Amino acid sequence: MPDYHGAVMPSVFSGADGEWIKSMLSELGPAARGKIATRYAEVYQVTWDSEPVSFKQENKARHEANTRLREFVRKYSSASSGLTAKPKLIGE
Repeated sequence: MPDYHGAVMPSVFSGADGEWIKSMLSELGPAARGKIATRYAEVYQVTWDSEPVSFKQENKARHEANTRLREFVRKYSSASSGLTAKPKLIGE
């Protein structure tokens, strides 16, 4: 698995999603990243374990965990919640 340079990452995820997950988590505040990474791993593992067809496990787990992560980031990212200020224009 690639090295994510100390980034908070879920304990289980598909390597194909690593950079995307890192990018999504970076949109959250530092306090939320660990909690959300843990929740991502839980959803991924539970979904994997509940899929009885072995060749469908990874796809279903990725879909469920990634969908939840995307929705959470859309709702709670610091950029969309107004916690960041617009940059000043030259002359302001």
